[in-house]
Formats: sequence, C-alpha cells, structure tokens
Amino acid sequence: MIKKHWKLLFATASIAFGVFFAGCSNKITQEQLMQLRELRKQERSLSELIDKKKADKSKLERELNAREAELKDCEERTQFVKDKLAKWPDVWPDWKYVEPKQEPAPAKAPKTKTRKK
Repeated sequence: MIKKHWKLLFATASIAFGVFFAGCSNKITQEQLMQLRELRKQERSLSELIDKKKADKSKLERELNAREAELKDCEERTQFVKDKLAKWPDVWPDWKYVEPKQEPAPAKAPKTKTRKK
C-alpha cells in the first residue's frame, strides 16, 4: 500500500515539514531585543572592569617585585654584617691591627717675657 501512495505520502510529509519550520520563525520580540541590549551593555562594562583589574594586578605585581628585591638586598647586607661580626676582630684577614706608637710631645720653647712700654 505504501508503494502505491508514496507520492501522496511524500507530498504530505513535505507540507508538514514546511509548516513546522514556518511556525518556528527566528523573529525576536521587543522585550528580547531590550534584554539583549542590556546584556551587551553589561558585557562591555564587565570587560572594562576586567581590563582595569588586570592593569591594577600588573601594577601591584611590579611593586611587589620591587619590594622583594629590596628585601633580598637588605637580607644580603644583614648577613654580610653578621658574618663580619662573627669574625670580629679579624674581619679582614689580610689586615692586622697595629697599635699606634706614642711619639713624645715636641719640646716646648720657654716663654719669654716682653716688656710693656
């Protein structure tokens, strides 16, 4: 029976298929359009906020790196001083402390009295 009526069946299926897709139009309502515009505005706002936060993050990372470099330098200097204090008084092994010699004071010339006129 299907073999005899295949043309009729095909035509009916084609009409049903066309009606089905014609009813599913892609038209957007005004409410959906307004909602879409609002969402796009929010997206732009959030994208700008993200960019600003990324810039702030970069700035803070640079500042943190600078502070860490200062800390490292300070720790190196502190360690240098601690090492030298641990070796005190022979901090520099190639240098030896020599007591200064007391040289006798030069002889003073006797004072002469001068007359007032």
